[in-house]
Amino acid sequence: MGRDFTLLTLSLILWGIGEGLFFSFVPLYLQELGAKAVQIGGTLGGLSFAAMLCHLPAGYLADRLGRRTIIVASYVIGLIATVSMFLAPSLPFFATSLFLYGATAFVLAPMHSYITHVVPKEFLARALTLISASYSFGYMFGPLIGGLLAERFGLRHLFLFASCLFLISTLLVFLLRPQPVTPSPQGPALFRSLLGARFLAFTLIMGFTIFAAYLSQPLTPNYLQNQRSLSLSTIGFLFFVNSSGIVIFNLVMGSLSPLTGILLAQLLTITFSILLLKSHSVTLFSLAFFILGSYRAAQAVSIAQLRNYTRPESMGLAYGFAESIFALAMILASLFGGFLYAKQPTAMYSISIILTLLAMGLMAAFSLTETSSLFSSRSSVKLSGNDRTDSPCSEEEPSYSESANPTD
Repeated sequence: MGRDFTLLTLSLILWGIGEGLFFSFVPLYLQELGAKAVQIGGTLGGLSFAAMLCHLPAGYLADRLGRRTIIVASYVIGLIATVSMFLAPSLPFFATSLFLYGATAFVLAPMHSYITHVVPKEFLARALTLISASYSFGYMFGPLIGGLLAERFGLRHLFLFASCLFLISTLLVFLLRPQPVTPSPQGPALFRSLLGARFLAFTLIMGFTIFAAYLSQPLTPNYLQNQRSLSLSTIGFLFFVNSSGIVIFNLVMGSLSPLTGILLAQLLTITFSILLLKSHSVTLFSLAFFILGSYRAAQAVSIAQLRNYTRPESMGLAYGFAESIFALAMILASLFGGFLYAKQPTAMYSISIILTLLAMGLMAAFSLTETSSLFSSRSSVKLSGNDRTDSPCSEEEPSYSESANPTD
């Protein structure tokens, strides 16, 4: 898919390894620094809060200043934040640095926009899942190596090792070529992509899906160490298995329709919670972490679905809005998960199962509505004898993605 796609892929592999070294162990390091369960949940929720604050502005700026500019900025800030986490002398300083690191998630909107800009619509789901798989491929090895390094050098030094990999990754994105900035509408027209009923409906349902599925995840490392007595290296191995699942499911879901992939992921995240709730075997835990990979893959394909409701000149803003909603869902899930863990550790899995079942029903209903709308649209075209491209774009059936011309 070209030089820039290759550079982005390589940079994400390296970043994935570096982030994987420490990220899965952050709840345990927070515990080591003296944080309680609710504080851990709140701190992890702060990561998503930082992202939520930045997604929309980053998408807006990507549409105006250029996608490459915002991508590079996020890498540089991420490197600085990781060095700060290594140097942090106390819990408040570390939490602040972690908050800054969480803010770099604003890279998602400009990166997805960058990819969407050069990939034809029919290949977009595959391209987005390949990008997600490249990061996950690197992340797959991070927890495994991180668990071993943590037992030898301590959790703190994981941030130093990660910083070295982040430096190389950052140098690679500096080599990306800029894309021309497309003139954007001003005033109310700027937000038209955000006001469509289908765009808002899908974004909110996906946000609820993320809340339900993510609820049990932030404190799962603590649950495995404190309630299931697993070692750091074993927990690291489980996250290695999880990352391999993300890679596999990204490749699989890239071949499915986005809505089908999301429904499959919802079913599998329910299975994850059941296995964590009922089993004591590392083998079954490994299976659970593998199928949890479908959750991350579903987030990637959701962007391909959103593309159907988004105008080319405001892709960054639209993606930024959606990522803000997803980040808010993760904030609330982290806080609620920490509260449930403090009360009863297994409750976060039970509640996650119930809520994900409800999310499945909502997504299935939306999928049926989409299928019915598409069938009706095609029937109308056949009856009228007019070509689809001759009809004006309407809010109910937007045609925002006919072209992905890189000179746009």
